[in-house]
Amino acid sequence: MYMIMHLLEEKYLDDVMMALVEAGVDNTMVLSGENLSHKLTMDMPIFAGFRKTLRGHGYSKIIMGMASKNQVDFALDELLNAGVDLIGKSLAEITLIPVDHYYRGDV
Repeated sequence: MYMIMHLLEEKYLDDVMMALVEAGVDNTMVLSGENLSHKLTMDMPIFAGFRKTLRGHGYSKIIMGMASKNQVDFALDELLNAGVDLIGKSLAEITLIPVDHYYRGDV
């Protein structure tokens, strides 16, 4: 599976990275992102009046990499045991995409 995690609260990045590594998900990419509604309301004055109605958290992190459902579940359980409820408190969104083929050279 290919995991795409949209971490909505950046302050949990270290916790999430440690939980993923504990779960065996260590070859990931972390990208910085900006929510489209935040970008629109801040950079385009015509949308400024919609600030309160557009859903968004401003800035966030995108974490991507190969991970099984079991690995993601393990990481989420580890975070929950540490007091970080990513899903229950809407701190992250995670998508797992089936992968048909995966090519990787020796590392």
